[in-house]
Amino acid sequence: MNKNIIKSLSTVFCIGTYILSYTANAAPFEVLHWWTEPGELQSKQVLVDHLKIKNIEFEDFAIVGGGGDGAIHVLQMRALSGTPPEAAQIKGPDITEWDKLSMLVSIDKLVDTRAWTNFLPEVVINDVSVDNKYMGVPINIHRVNWLWLNTKIFKRFGLAAPTTWKQFFTVADFIQAKGIKPLSMGGTPWQDALLFESIAISVLGPDNYIKAFVYFDNSVINSAAMVEAFKLFKRLHRYTSIAQQGQDWFWASQSFINDQAAMFFMGDWVKGSWTAAGKEALKDYRCVPAPGTEEVFSYNIDSFVLFKKVNTDVEQTNQKVFVNTLISPEFQIDFSKAKGSIPARQNVDLSSFDACSKQSAYDFDHKIKVPSFTQNMATSSHQQGQIIQLISDYFNSESLSAEEAVQQLDVMVKALTSK
Repeated sequence: MNKNIIKSLSTVFCIGTYILSYTANAAPFEVLHWWTEPGELQSKQVLVDHLKIKNIEFEDFAIVGGGGDGAIHVLQMRALSGTPPEAAQIKGPDITEWDKLSMLVSIDKLVDTRAWTNFLPEVVINDVSVDNKYMGVPINIHRVNWLWLNTKIFKRFGLAAPTTWKQFFTVADFIQAKGIKPLSMGGTPWQDALLFESIAISVLGPDNYIKAFVYFDNSVINSAAMVEAFKLFKRLHRYTSIAQQGQDWFWASQSFINDQAAMFFMGDWVKGSWTAAGKEALKDYRCVPAPGTEEVFSYNIDSFVLFKKVNTDVEQTNQKVFVNTLISPEFQIDFSKAKGSIPARQNVDLSSFDACSKQSAYDFDHKIKVPSFTQNMATSSHQQGQIIQLISDYFNSESLSAEEAVQQLDVMVKALTSK
């Protein structure tokens, strides 16, 4: 049994009572996900509606928790106790981890996937495949390295979008001097690390970013550039407050969109909540790459896996319908418009999408693509979680130096990758 998943069981044993009570109400097609914020709920409803048309009853298995950490822990208990849901929101290297346990259904055995190579980008295919077999169904692509600008505040002071970190600090200090919060930011570890991710891409460059956070290259992790990235990261702490500690990303996004802050670093899933609130791209907010990352697209791909069940004819039919629904252009268009993302399929009409989504689609095709390590695209969730916590601890520490943080990262990575 995979050691990372085994390690995680101890952290979720206390919720076992909840798990057992939940499984007593098993339903026709149970789907685990972590779409629980307003914009995410609308996109989830798109899935519910599309399945309903196909006579599939959606059983909601939603777990609150940004980024899906809580959902993964609950899923581990369910799966290892022999009662997994029919489908679960799993992505990136975690798909391979689950496949090693022989719990997943090969998508190729359910439906004819031969045409998928005609409309799925190579990076998406690789993300949901294990040993050249589709083990997951991709539904959308998010860009992580966005910097959002509040249109009203930037227009009021005639400010230009910062394209370098020097410009960012100049703009942030100017706005702060005007009595306005320059940066809206939540207070959870993964949000701290998401900001660091963009800084690391900028300072290290895409090649060394991949070497450090995908391949754990010791020479890059211990480099002067990595120390510089940590120092730059810490400079942004002056724009946060103690009151924000523990604050969910949704509430940070609301502070920004309601004109209480000028800038916000977050993936484009935030657009879902803004769209739900009637806000519009360019009118209420602008999207620009994080400083120094204009040539890079840090991606996050949402996907679902299917679990092996009793395998009755009804269950197999429902799984086929589920897969065909998720991969259909109609669903992917409707879902991404609600979610703030772009479809995983490339042969779809984006004319009805907003300006930020169109820019995202263009940049995905033309920029350097790197996997987001904060969004489970670069490492397993076990490795990712510990690295994120270290980054967040450094960001909020008053005594830990950048050099010490890098040393700790080096030690941690060696422990995580040791056999």
